[in-house]
Amino acid sequence: MRNLSLIWVLALVIAPHLLLAQSGAIARPRRSTPIPEKVEGQRGGLIQVGLGGYQPSGAWTHRFGSMLDVQASYSLLNGATLIGLDLGSLYSSQVKNMSDVLNFLLTPEGEILSNDGSYGSLRIEMRGWQMGGHIGQRYPLNPLGSAKSTWYWKVKGGVMQHKIAFMSSGGVPMLAAPYTYGMDELRRGPFVSEELGFLHLGRIAPHFALSLVAFQGYMLPIRGYSFTLQGPTTAAQWDAGWGIRATWILPMLQEKSAIRFYY
Repeated sequence: MRNLSLIWVLALVIAPHLLLAQSGAIARPRRSTPIPEKVEGQRGGLIQVGLGGYQPSGAWTHRFGSMLDVQASYSLLNGATLIGLDLGSLYSSQVKNMSDVLNFLLTPEGEILSNDGSYGSLRIEMRGWQMGGHIGQRYPLNPLGSAKSTWYWKVKGGVMQHKIAFMSSGGVPMLAAPYTYGMDELRRGPFVSEELGFLHLGRIAPHFALSLVAFQGYMLPIRGYSFTLQGPTTAAQWDAGWGIRATWILPMLQEKSAIRFYY
């Protein structure tokens, strides 16, 4: 009986292998291999959050100082090519030459009175945003084409807007809507941006980019009247800026997959 049991066990083990051998190739399960490490082999998406600063130029130099730049973007990566969407905000606490805007609200002592007759406080900021799309290209720094360290360029285009924001305490009537609409210098228009930088996509985090950035915007006045000019305003102006940006990157790259056959 023991011999008979042993024969049955051997038959159950050997028989399936004989049948598979007669059928030809054996397909192993699909298994993942590492993410491609060369520029031309990478596919997928990049989620990016950047923080930087601009120094204004053009017409902006009369009104604003240095600006903070916060950007969020998503790029489709196809080898060396980058295509994606961007959304960002601009902020500055340095608003210059406001006396020509607020002179009519000031007392002879240079203060602003609130509703109850006390002196009111006022904080003035620049706030803006940019929205658009970009296209770019990567170039490996390593002669073997490694994607770990590359330099890249991007060109971006879209729409931007900026205005002066007034925040007062004590209830100053002329510093509340709709009166501020004649003082906030709201402008909106098309812009283009250029970016040149270094991009790091290693095998492990962190993944990041460091870049030089510049932009130029053709800004049109949105309000029909300006207290500063004491009349209607229709003149467009060129607003520009340049600066640096550091960007954190979350890569979502496709892995290679392979089916191996054995005979």
